[in-house]
Amino acid sequence: MPDSSWPKNDYYQETQIYQNYTSDNEQQNYQVSEKQESSDAKQTEQKTEVVDTKKLSNQNIYDGRRGKAAFILSLIWTTTIILHLLSWGYWIILSLTGLLSVQLLRILFAKPKLAPKPLSEENLADWPYVSLLVAAKNEEAVISKLVKNICALDYPTNNYELWVIDDNSTDKTPVLLEQLAQEYQQLKVIRRGPDAGGGKSGALNSAVPFVKGEILGVFDADAQVTPDLLRKVVPLFTREEVGAVQVRKAIANAGLNFWTKGQSAEMVLDGFFQEQRIAIGGIGELRGNGQFVRLNALEECGGWN
Repeated sequence: MPDSSWPKNDYYQETQIYQNYTSDNEQQNYQVSEKQESSDAKQTEQKTEVVDTKKLSNQNIYDGRRGKAAFILSLIWTTTIILHLLSWGYWIILSLTGLLSVQLLRILFAKPKLAPKPLSEENLADWPYVSLLVAAKNEEAVISKLVKNICALDYPTNNYELWVIDDNSTDKTPVLLEQLAQEYQQLKVIRRGPDAGGGKSGALNSAVPFVKGEILGVFDADAQVTPDLLRKVVPLFTREEVGAVQVRKAIANAGLNFWTKGQSAEMVLDGFFQEQRIAIGGIGELRGNGQFVRLNALEECGGWN
């Protein structure tokens, strides 16, 4: 598995960092006594063993995946060049082009399924618990706005939690998070040390053993979400075969200049092809921002990488 995915050595170190800086989930003052720390350490060790076992069972799938991808691409390029050099290769290339054209038409004219209705307050007791994760590093300019935004969602406060993983920030991010944690009961903070590895994936993976939700959501620190987001996303997981959902993204300041307009157009086009590809039974892609995934599906994949 690559360095950016749940590293063996760093994982245990990150867990210890969490215990040193963050209290038990039920306490609001986020200070741990020696007795509680010892008890939590044992519980954390048990959780770590469970997660690590599942990770090891899937580790071989991802070993050397970059090398495998490079080999396959090289093989495709070599085969294409050879077919161009052979007299009869023209017909093979023409046939493949025809097949790709048919697939393109299928994608363009596919009819996506209608989204289910948002959650209704009539069945409020059945609303699932959701855990939202944000990896933050030196995000003092935007982290407060995001936390306030997410903690004001139109969803029962006792049915979702927000985990912010402070990835060894050197600005005022830790101070702001400490202040916000006293104001919002949904907010829980993990602080990683300078030796914690894995980047954003490692930061997100460090929170997985502690989440309560069976559905996890991931956001960037500068994300902006609508109040009804969870009420619209959660019903998509009613079907057991749905393992993940990617929220459609848009640029908040799309009209600012040429570059923001270009990025906005790119996201519209990307969203269209994602939706059409899924409509014909293809595979959707999860982005680093606005993705929701079942916890069991994530564990089967060995975590984020």
